[in-house]
Parts: sequence; C-alpha cells; structure tokens
Amino acid sequence: FEENIGYTDVKHMQLLKLAQKYPPRTFAALKLYPDAPFADSLIRVLGHRYPEQLYDYAQANNKLSYRIQGIEDDPLIVSIVKMARNPNKSGQFYFPFLDNIVKEKTTIEEIDAVKNDPVKYFRLLVNTQMDYAARAASGDTAIGFKSLTHKLEQKAKDDFVAKINGLHEMSDGVRFRSIQPLTAEELYYVAVLTDGLIYTSSYTNGVYPLMMRKANNKGDELLKKLSFDHYRKFLSQAAAYNKLQNFLGTFSNKQDAADLMTTFVSRLEKSEGLEDGVDVADSYASVYETMPDLAAQMLENVKLNYERSRSGHDQRGVAIYNILYKLFLSADSSNGVDLTKELGIPPVYSVPFSSLKNNEGRVIAQVYFYGDKDGMGVFNGFLNTYGDGWKIDRSNKQWVVINSTKGEPVSIYANRPLPESTGEDDKAQRALGTYLEENNLQPAVTIHRGHSYYANTTVDYMAPSSKIVFMGSCGGFNLIDSILRKCDDAHIIASKQIGRTAINRPFFSLLSEKLRAGKDIEWMPFWGEFRRRTSAPGFEDYIPPYKNLGAIFIKAYKKETGETDI
Repeated sequence: FEENIGYTDVKHMQLLKLAQKYPPRTFAALKLYPDAPFADSLIRVLGHRYPEQLYDYAQANNKLSYRIQGIEDDPLIVSIVKMARNPNKSGQFYFPFLDNIVKEKTTIEEIDAVKNDPVKYFRLLVNTQMDYAARAASGDTAIGFKSLTHKLEQKAKDDFVAKINGLHEMSDGVRFRSIQPLTAEELYYVAVLTDGLIYTSSYTNGVYPLMMRKANNKGDELLKKLSFDHYRKFLSQAAAYNKLQNFLGTFSNKQDAADLMTTFVSRLEKSEGLEDGVDVADSYASVYETMPDLAAQMLENVKLNYERSRSGHDQRGVAIYNILYKLFLSADSSNGVDLTKELGIPPVYSVPFSSLKNNEGRVIAQVYFYGDKDGMGVFNGFLNTYGDGWKIDRSNKQWVVINSTKGEPVSIYANRPLPESTGEDDKAQRALGTYLEENNLQPAVTIHRGHSYYANTTVDYMAPSSKIVFMGSCGGFNLIDSILRKCDDAHIIASKQIGRTAINRPFFSLLSEKLRAGKDIEWMPFWGEFRRRTSAPGFEDYIPPYKNLGAIFIKAYKKETGETDI
C-alpha cells in the first residue's frame, strides 16, 4: 500500500492539515516525516510559537533534529539549537533568557558567570522577568516568557522557600538568613510564585516584612517597578495572610489604593484562563472578615462589572461576575442566597446538618490512621478525646467504632494504625472501606490523620459522599483540587504547614459536639470558637472551607458554562 502512487503526497497533505488544526502536535508528527518538502517552513513557524518544543526536539540525534540544526538563517532557531546542543548540558539555564539572547541583550557568558550562584542567578531571572513584564504591559510579549516565569517559580521554591519552610523550628535569624541578600523585587517573586507552598510563618515573619523594609515601606512604588506583574496573586496572597490592609496603608495616595482594588476585580474576562478570577475569589473571605468596608467596595465593583458584561453581551464576563457576586453575597447569611439554586453548588459558608445524615438519620464519619510511630501515638490520643456521651467499640481487630450515646446518632469509624512495615494499616483501611460500602454506610465526614506523604492515599480511598474533609497534614492545602474532583460537594479544612495534634484534637472535639447536637456547621462562627479552643502555634496555617473560594469558583464556572478544559 505504501508503494502506491500518491501515498506520500497524501501523508504530506495530512501533515499540513494537522499543522493547521492541531499546531502543538505537529513536531511529533514531523518526527515521523522529517523529509517532508515543507518541513523547514513548519519548523520555522512552529519554532517561534512553541520554542520549548523546538528545544526538546533539537536535543535528539535523529533526522528531525538534523533538519532543525540545518536552519542557520533564523536567529531564534540558531540560538535554541546552540542551547539544546550545549556540551555542558546547561541549556535549561539559558533557555529562560531566550528572547534577550536572540536580541543580544544577554549573553551566554553572562549567564555562565552566575548560574551556579543561587542568589545571582535568581537576580538575573528577576531582572529579566521585570524586563519582559514591562514589555508585555506595552503589548510586546517576549518569546519564552512563560518558560522564564516557570524557571523563576522553580528557583523561588527550591532555593529559598523550601529552605525557610524547612527551618520553621529554628530562630528567625537562622531561618531567614538565606533570603537576606534578596532585593524587595526578588522577595516579591519569592512570595507570589510560591503561593500555596510558602508557610504562613515564612511569609508573615520573613518574606513579607523583609520585602517591605527593603521597599522602604512604599508598596505602590514597588508595584510600579514590577509593572504590576502578578499583582492580583500578590493582593490575594496578602489578604490570605492578613497583610493586605498593611500593604495598602503604605501607599502615598489613598485614592491609588482604592483604584488598585477597583482594578483588582475589573475585566477578569479579558484574562487568559481563570487564574485572575480565582485570585479575586480567594481574597474575599479574608477581606470580609478583616476589612468590611473594602469587602463592600469589592462587592459593588463585582456588581458593576456584571452589569457592564451583560450590557456588552459578553457571556464569559457575565458568567464570571455572576458567580463572584453570588459567592460574595452569600458570605452574609442574612442575604438569603441559595447557592444550590443559583449556581448548582452547595453552600460555601455552612453545612446543613440534614445533609450529613444518612437515610437512617445517622452521621457516618471515617478516620484514616497510618501505622508509623507517630500514627500509633496519635491514635490513642484521638480515642481519648471521646469520653462522656460516647462509647468506643473495640471488638474488631482492624478498626474501632465510636458511637454517640447522647443526642443525635453519630458513628465514627477509625482504622487501627497497624504496622505499615507489613502493610497491615493499608489492609485495615481497605477492609473498613469494604465493610462500610457493603453495609451502605456512606461517610459524610472524612478525617486524615497522618503525614503529608500519606495524604494521597487518603484521597484515593475516601468516599465520594464526603461533605466535610479534614486534611490536618503538612501541605494538605495543595490537595484541595484533587479532593474536589473526588468529592464534588466537600467542605475542606486543610493546613498549609505542619499539622499539629494540639490543633487537630480541639477541631475533632468541637466538630463531634456539633454533630451530636444536630447543629448546622456555620463555618465563620465555628472557626472563631475553634480558635478560642487552641493556643498552639500554627493555627493560622489551617484554612477553613470558606477561604477556598477559588476552587469553588472554578467548579461553579464549569457548571455555568459547560467548559471542562480550563
């Protein structure tokens, strides 16, 4: 068949059609047909659109790579080939500076001089990011800008945040020594590009105050120097760590601060993807709690943007601002917003007790323990939480059941932390899961008790029926998206830092009391009561469900628009 006249021509036509319809897949197809007569033309066009792919294919030793290397009259392609074929395997150090290298603003020699020094290399990345951001603000997008930001994020995480997070038990002088040489602009990127990873104490005790001191406490001037790059993420992050009021207070002109917050919520439909909308959504609960006047301003501005989008027949804008308005309005229960009716999602700020009961009127909770040394110790402490009004059934060798003896019927199933070395803890979890499923006992509450490296297992095993999910482990906050994919209606409590027994235990106690009393879980007052019950350090790293609005916003947007590839 392949010897038929016209076979090759047909294949070449298919390749061209693929390039027109699915440009990102074209390099993979070119690898199969590197001798196509128009291969050079495709390489030139696609190389400028997808320089990262060009770099990857230029590294290989095959016909397509040789074809790429044969193009010597295109400065961009020549530069990428030089990086990809670098004998010292240093191409990934150079690639983030691609546009400036092509324009001869930066040389390989300059990069070589700093690439092995974490601070100096990070400084070069930041200076280039600031250059590219300023150009983007003027409508000139640098080639490889996303790759630069990705590299900057990686270095911020690996060279700085991982270190200061890891030293959280040390004195501030020791802990934050590595970030002392950084400028205000560099510290800004350390913070804003590690959102969700940086510990609260790393931000509030180290990065933020040092950044502001080095910026001479002039937040407005700092943002101007940065061309307002990632400013929505920064403001959202500052709100989450209760630093937004402080930051805005450093502006020399109060009207500039007000204008910035107006811009913060404006024209979100123009942004690529939903990240800016997520930042606005995530910020609101913190602003509502600490800066009510600003929250009212945000709500009004969201409404104005909704009206603007509707009058302009901008369906994307209508969807974004309708969701934000309803989410924000529902923060005040007196507004009577029914999110299930309005957006097809469960309430954000409360969990009705009725939604937690099964058909027999009983609340089922499941707790996951792990059989390492810590798990065994925590398990006994957990059981000791349940005294008067509770009865513990220890008859099963793989799990225990804690049943309420007063108030509403509540049953808490917890697997025993049997030795992980023999996999007995995993067997116990599986056996308990099977028992619950076979007896139609669907957990409405799921609690993870274990280190962060066990958290994914809990997410894999947890029941989709879970309405309240507690992830009291290190970095459980980063699993919110995975949990929502498993449990659509889950209200998630997660920690950004180290999960602490002294904080976890009061939470379990308070939640258990509310369930046994048959009360709705109203998260804002619940969180205030929870705070009063614990004085242990690290409480601020526990994130209540109503501060996870970004994930809820995405979920509502998908339902509203039918879009799935977001």
